[in-house]
Amino acid sequence: MTSKNKGFYDCNRLGDILFIFHKNHKTYLNNELARYDLNLIHALCIERIHLNHDINQKDLADDLYLTKGAITKAIKKLESNGYILREKSSKDSRANILKLTQKGLDIIPVIKKINFDWESEMGFDNLTSEFFKTFQELASKSAKLNK
Repeated sequence: MTSKNKGFYDCNRLGDILFIFHKNHKTYLNNELARYDLNLIHALCIERIHLNHDINQKDLADDLYLTKGAITKAIKKLESNGYILREKSSKDSRANILKLTQKGLDIIPVIKKINFDWESEMGFDNLTSEFFKTFQELASKSAKLNK
């Protein structure tokens, strides 16, 4: 990538390339998930709830680095579409524990396939383990800069 984009982004800067990559990945996932009346935030919530039994809305927001408002909106939609249930916590009556319904459990393989198909189309299976390790290290350094 040696040419400069006519817009704001410079195709020679790694940060700009990563932004474009992320934006297009997010757009692809949102377009595919829309068939199920879901978006990326919904899918992330479903996966996190599946992996963390007894998770509440606050912990979900913290885990996904989203505001309480964004999580509340996503949870309401997921609940109204039958993907999740809210139950009162036995430990803290002020908190709601989030649980997947059968419909929520059934959508997990679909979400995974959508992402797998994108990764296959992008050629991720051709990436070396060294590239992946370097990329993970860069992502970790990037996250530490924002603490």
